Amino acid sequence: MKTLALLLALSLPALADWKKEITPAKLGPHPRLAPQEFDYRLSWKGMLSAGKLTFTFGGKDPKFPSDYTARVVGGSTGVASKLYHSKIAVVSRLDPATLRPRVCVGVQDEGDETNTTLNTWAGTLIRTEVTTRITRNGKEGTVARELRFTPMHDVFSAMLQVRSHKLATGDKLVLPLLPFDKPYLLRVEVLGREKFDGRDTIKLSVALQKIDPATKELLPYKKMKSTTLWLSDDANRIPVELRSEVFIGDVRMTLAAARKL
Repeated sequence: MKTLALLLALSLPALADWKKEITPAKLGPHPRLAPQEFDYRLSWKGMLSAGKLTFTFGGKDPKFPSDYTARVVGGSTGVASKLYHSKIAVVSRLDPATLRPRVCVGVQDEGDETNTTLNTWAGTLIRTEVTTRITRNGKEGTVARELRFTPMHDVFSAMLQVRSHKLATGDKLVLPLLPFDKPYLLRVEVLGREKFDGRDTIKLSVALQKIDPATKELLPYKKMKSTTLWLSDDANRIPVELRSEVFIGDVRMTLAAARKL
């Protein structure tokens, strides 16, 4: 028992070391994104059309005029929707000064069940509520959890945080991320500049690890093997294409249209 206790004691600092790598939640010098909307098409190996997503940044919300609002809606379409039904709608309210999250609501419709996640940030405390509705019988159940961690980004605040930095070749960003109800550690590395699909881009590698909510231990995220992201190398710095090698193969998200609001 003494040996086991000693081993545990020696391992605890190692588990916490990754926290020293976290990028401070302070926006970088790049100009903020003007209010815009972007359409993306989803594909498998760049060939089979699989779905579409629309991101909106800085849209007006009369219910919450003091917040910066960001959202994404979309899901699988066509043949892909018959093989894998998936619809998603996420809206986030951010602090307009810091672009840190205040409230994020996400709805995932997977056909047989729908999960609605409500995340609220209050200092270091994050409250999460997940309501699951079973399609065939309409039954519902809610599970609530609390997580203490700072900084913890949602998807939108992470995107805005990354694009705000200098992004010189070799730069690395490490961001704790809460896309729905489970925390992850996002690692981004700038690989360089290159022409992609006829436009100047910044090439990034993206990796995810799970964070155990209780122990804060990092665990592998086996569903995503590798991901490469190309951002436009301009004032917008928006995703031009994302390629991710996941458990079902090569999945891509490609910019299809952009509109100013």
